[in-house]
Amino acid sequence: MKKIMKTFLIIILVIFVVILLGIFAFIKIAEHRETNYSKYTETAGKLEKKYTELGDREVSYKDYDANDDVIGKYALWYPSEIESKDNKYPVVIFANGTGSTSSTYKPFLEHLSSWGFISVGNDDKDTRTGASLEQTIKFLIKENENRDSVFYQKIDLDNIGIGGHSQGGAAVFNMVVNQEHGSMIKALYAASATSSYHTMVMGDQWKYDISKVNIPTFLTAGTGQWDAGNATSKEQATDDKNGVVQGIAPLWSLQENYNLLPETTDRVVARKKNTDHGDSYKQFDGYMTAWFMYYLQNDKEAREIFTVGGELPTNNLYQDVQTNIK
Repeated sequence: MKKIMKTFLIIILVIFVVILLGIFAFIKIAEHRETNYSKYTETAGKLEKKYTELGDREVSYKDYDANDDVIGKYALWYPSEIESKDNKYPVVIFANGTGSTSSTYKPFLEHLSSWGFISVGNDDKDTRTGASLEQTIKFLIKENENRDSVFYQKIDLDNIGIGGHSQGGAAVFNMVVNQEHGSMIKALYAASATSSYHTMVMGDQWKYDISKVNIPTFLTAGTGQWDAGNATSKEQATDDKNGVVQGIAPLWSLQENYNLLPETTDRVVARKKNTDHGDSYKQFDGYMTAWFMYYLQNDKEAREIFTVGGELPTNNLYQDVQTNIK
C-alpha cells in the first residue's frame, strides 16, 4: 500500500512539474514572439515587408524621471550612433492606450528607432487629453539645449511625428489641436483610435475635434470584433440584449474621421484583415514606419505605399482603404 501511495505521489509530482514546465515554456514563447513580433507579422507587399523588418541602426535606451506621478518617466529609444555623430534625428512620440505604459510598446519603439528615429514614450496610462504629450515635447526641447545630454543639439525639432494606440489615438488628436506645442507636430498616426461614440459616452476629456488637424494623418484599425464591432453608425448604442456592439474603432468611425479631416491634408485610412485591437499597432508597424519615413525623413520610396493605386490600396491583407495622395 505504501509503495502504491509513493508511486502515486511521484506520478502527481511529475505531472505537476510537466505542467509547470509547459507554462514556463508558453510564457517564454509568448515573450519571444512579443519581442520579435515583426518576424511574425504577416506581410504581402514588398515595401510592407521592407519597413516591417528592423532597420540598420543599433538601438540604445535611456529613461528620465518626469517628476510627475501621472507621467512617471520619459522613455527614449534612439540610434546608438547618436552618441558619436553630430547629426540631428527626427522624433516620434507615442501615446499609450488605456492602462498601458512605455514598456508595453518597447519592441515597437525599438523597431522605429532602428530606422533612424528618436522614439519617445512615457508612463501616462490615461493619455486622452494630450497633456502628457505636451510635457514630453517640453522635455525634448529642454534636453536638446542641455549641454550635458547625449541629445544636445541632436533632436530635430522641425521633424516631430506623433502616434497613438486606442485612447492614445484621441490623445494625438488633442495634442495637435489643443496643446501649446501642437503646431510642432509634422505628421500623425493613430492605430484603432477610440471612436466618437465612446468619447461621447466617456465625457469631455475624451472628446476630440479631428476637423482641426491639418497635418498628414494616417488612420488604421483591424477588422476583428473588438475593434470593428457590428454597429454601422454612432447612433447605434451598444445593446447586449439585441446583439449590438460598438467597436473601439469601427469602420464608420474611421470613415467619419477621414471625412472630417481638411481636404487639403494628406490623409489615409485602412483596416487590416484578421487583426484586432490589441495587435493593431503591431500589425500596421511596417506601414506606420513608412509613413514617418516619408514625412520626417523624405523617403520617396515610402511615399509610393500611400498613393492612389500604390501598394497599400492594392495589398490583399487590407480593406476599406482610402487615400487622397496622388
